[in-house]
Amino acid sequence: MITDIFLSFLEISISVSLIIVLLMLLAPFLNKRYAAKWKYWIWIFIAFRLIIPFTGTNIRAVVDIMLQKDTKAIMETQAENTDNLPEQTAVPRRIMITVPTQMTAPITMQYEKNSDPITILDIAAYIWLAGCLVFLSFHQISYLCFKGQVKKKGMIVTDTHMLHQMSELKHELNIKGIVHIIKYPEAASPMMTGFLRPVLILPDEPYDPEELFFILKHELVHLKRRDVWVKLLLVMANAVHWFNPVIWVMRREASVDMELACDEKVTQGADYGMRKAYTEALLSTLYKQCTKKNLLSTQFYGGKQIMKKRFINILTKSRKKNGVVILIFTGVLTVGLGTVIGCSVGKDNAITDISGAENISQNEEGDSAISGENEIKDELFDEEILTDDISNEKDAAENTKILTIMKEGEPEEKLATLVIESGYYGYSFYLPDGEWQKEEADKWQAVANEDVHLWVAHFEEDYHIDVEQILADDGYEQTNGELVKQEEGIIYKVRLYEENNDVWCVFYCYPIEAEEGWGRELPVIADTFAIISPADVFHGYISAFDNGTVTVDRQNWVTSESEDWKPEYDEDAAAGFVVVDADGEDITYPLHEDCTFYILENHYDPTIELSKEEFGDYLTEMEYPVLWIITVEDGQITCITEQYRP
Repeated sequence: MITDIFLSFLEISISVSLIIVLLMLLAPFLNKRYAAKWKYWIWIFIAFRLIIPFTGTNIRAVVDIMLQKDTKAIMETQAENTDNLPEQTAVPRRIMITVPTQMTAPITMQYEKNSDPITILDIAAYIWLAGCLVFLSFHQISYLCFKGQVKKKGMIVTDTHMLHQMSELKHELNIKGIVHIIKYPEAASPMMTGFLRPVLILPDEPYDPEELFFILKHELVHLKRRDVWVKLLLVMANAVHWFNPVIWVMRREASVDMELACDEKVTQGADYGMRKAYTEALLSTLYKQCTKKNLLSTQFYGGKQIMKKRFINILTKSRKKNGVVILIFTGVLTVGLGTVIGCSVGKDNAITDISGAENISQNEEGDSAISGENEIKDELFDEEILTDDISNEKDAAENTKILTIMKEGEPEEKLATLVIESGYYGYSFYLPDGEWQKEEADKWQAVANEDVHLWVAHFEEDYHIDVEQILADDGYEQTNGELVKQEEGIIYKVRLYEENNDVWCVFYCYPIEAEEGWGRELPVIADTFAIISPADVFHGYISAFDNGTVTVDRQNWVTSESEDWKPEYDEDAAAGFVVVDADGEDITYPLHEDCTFYILENHYDPTIELSKEEFGDYLTEMEYPVLWIITVEDGQITCITEQYRP
């Protein structure tokens, strides 16, 4: 089975290599007359051809099956009539590359009576398979290590200007969904990575507004064209044909043409001044960046020689031709060569003229080969080979929904993603993708308008607070079933939700002139608000934090209104509460892998989220104990939040 698959790919490798060499010889002519995108599409077609194990031998087997009935009829006619067979039944001639008999001869060694002998060809096939696995494993590990470093050292960009510019370019290019921007000090250049959750990675370098515009647009064009997926396709083709140096060169040329095609799209319709400004942005990266690369990401910078080639392509004034004819011609030639080049194994596949028995035998072998090749095709297209992003596709779909908003009498649909806040008490709601940014704990701001906000407040039953009276004192009035107030041209509204006698307030505000816009959208967002019932939540001091576990000295938070209040607490309760030691010994819990850590800046709001490593350092540097809110789900700690109540 493995040997048959290896021979199929060997045949493909030989035939496609001839096409690749021809394209490289014609590259100066093609680059001068045709837009880079057509050559780029040719590489994509060739990459697909390289990983689909359907060879000329398979085609011949299928044709033979279709002609089987005709062959039988001819044989019956021949028995009655000694005339020659009709010319249309002759087998098309093919160029055969015969494997030497030394490779197909059995190796002298002991083996079980019912097992097939091992040949040098079989050994070569297993070496090929091992090479494929090593190639894919190497790139998978490299990608995961890079991704891990970005998560560890990268910082999500919250700059309003940059996010606003990103939002405008996404709208211009008609790109849906969220694209996070992360600054990563060790990034070789601006790049787009991630398959289902795209991330734009920027080096920690200063960029002027014009440079930033071209960088963002360049990488979003890569995202629009799904170039990261093309990179994956090229890596897979290279993995299957790792033994062929021509394929390595092809992958490099395809990456260059990918950048040229992207440049053409960015500067499409631009005048010479804008093209020149774009080349200056590219040139700036030459002096800022190093040469590290990741194969499963796009690269704004591609090396000095490649950049020179890109400059010439960008600044050229001549109008290039449509390359559809070249693309079709290459496709036909690629498939055609596969039907005339074949590999044969002497002991199994002697080439003879058609006869009934031999034709049927070849059909059966062809069916077997097709079956085996389909199995390896399924293996090669396993969606989890190079990234764990694919495994999250189902979760991503469950955490999104379409919000329908009526604006000026017309429905407008927006894709929104679920936002989950899991502090002491949890809640969730849906926010339209790419249109909001978090200001601080429990508060968000619209990217496109700094006067549009949404925030959440929670009032617990223990404090016996009359929320409606507080809102009334603050100027809110009942209007059409809503609590509303106006101040300095801004409309403020609030929704109230009750859960176990606790009160949740969802506030939002927008300018008065935006009534037909934000005034229609914000209520729809507020309607998606949902309270997450608290898990096992308690207070405590952290006495140990190591080896994936946390030891907690549990404490009770007691107020004068609580049933547990005792007279001896009065002397220590100037703030209206005391913290007392809970009964029992310290308890140790394992940390959940997605546990979140929140601290208070200088022990006051706002809330800051830390990584696990940063939180460990914070605990080590603390001069005195801090009371923490611990959330436990299914026996694991899922959230640790610094406690502060005035």
